[in-house]
Amino acid sequence: MSKNQWSRRDFLKFTGAAACTAVLPACAHNMKTTEAELGTMPVAKAWTPHVASAWVPRGEHAGAYDIFKKTIEASSDFSWLSKGDSVLIKLSLNSGNSFPATSDPWALAFMIRLLREKGAGQIMAGDSSGVESVHWTEKDQKGSSAECCRQAGLLDVIEQNKADAVFFEEKGYDSFIEANPVGSHHWKEPIWVTSAVNEADHIIYLARVSSHVLGDITSGMKIGVGFLREDSRKAFHQGGESFYAMYEEINQIPEISSKLRLVVSSGRKVFSTFGPDNGHVTEPDFGLVFSSEDLFAHEVLAYAWLLYNREFETDFFDVGITGRLTKRRSFINKGFVWYTWDDTGFHETPKIPLFIPGNIYAHPSIMNFMKRKGGRPSGIEWEQVNAPTRSEKMADYINGKIAAG
Repeated sequence: MSKNQWSRRDFLKFTGAAACTAVLPACAHNMKTTEAELGTMPVAKAWTPHVASAWVPRGEHAGAYDIFKKTIEASSDFSWLSKGDSVLIKLSLNSGNSFPATSDPWALAFMIRLLREKGAGQIMAGDSSGVESVHWTEKDQKGSSAECCRQAGLLDVIEQNKADAVFFEEKGYDSFIEANPVGSHHWKEPIWVTSAVNEADHIIYLARVSSHVLGDITSGMKIGVGFLREDSRKAFHQGGESFYAMYEEINQIPEISSKLRLVVSSGRKVFSTFGPDNGHVTEPDFGLVFSSEDLFAHEVLAYAWLLYNREFETDFFDVGITGRLTKRRSFINKGFVWYTWDDTGFHETPKIPLFIPGNIYAHPSIMNFMKRKGGRPSGIEWEQVNAPTRSEKMADYINGKIAAG
């Protein structure tokens, strides 16, 4: 056994210690904000991305599919889809925990149904779960994304709707392909991504809205981590200053970006603190379902919805105690890497800069995207396909956040 390998009990003690430190102030020298840089960024006037959404009452109700369909159709005319084309629905399946820890089974069933109506041929849905649940290397195999999918209630939906389940690690370690993001990027080595990206004509991200203890948010931009092989995941977690940029740049790999057509999220429930696998679950009277052909517009709306749920739907204890764990992200990430990949010493993993949510456009992953586009968007067109009276407060909050860029 490697001298760096911990038992699960050791690691739980470690994270327990991190939880105890959450009540203490974060050290100022670990903080980093990009708001000053945002203020000097030019406006890319030709770029006004569009995102469509619908307010969905809590619980089951008649007409749910119709409102889902209306939302997706408001975001895309499906001109990219020819009859018989194959589609890969990239799930958010970090663990076997139920929605909102993973994609919403409700949205998955509707997405498959809509694609069939639009003429799609083979429909695949799947992911490779996070290394805490699934850890496959050249020599060792631990866990199963298929089992995580079953536990999360997604596998039954895939099978009942006659789609094909795809779990990337099952293709074998050597099936992954070498790739690089377009243009300048922060990856020091080529990225190894699943060959499944070459087996579909189109890709759709079916994300969720969740806090993330390391990145503050996980939604559309971070979902691409599931495409990575083990060694690339390790490189990502050791990215230090480049952590946020590296996960955003996965989406800029040509084999992915050339096929990514839609990014869809169900925010009927939200992990408003901690994440990605556990946290405070909010379920507002009206949840938000949204879709965009533009990854950036989707991410901004997702972040605004996360912050609304954190501010108005989460109790004081969870915000003040559990939520403060994210300020220990570097400490937690170092332990995570050490525990997961036992060939790495604790101090060999660089620190992750701390982002304190304020102006959501200043989040480092969002900033990285805008730099590639040559500036901030001139605005975001947010189309609400319905607007119940009781959603006005939520809509006003979101409008304030997405207009702040």
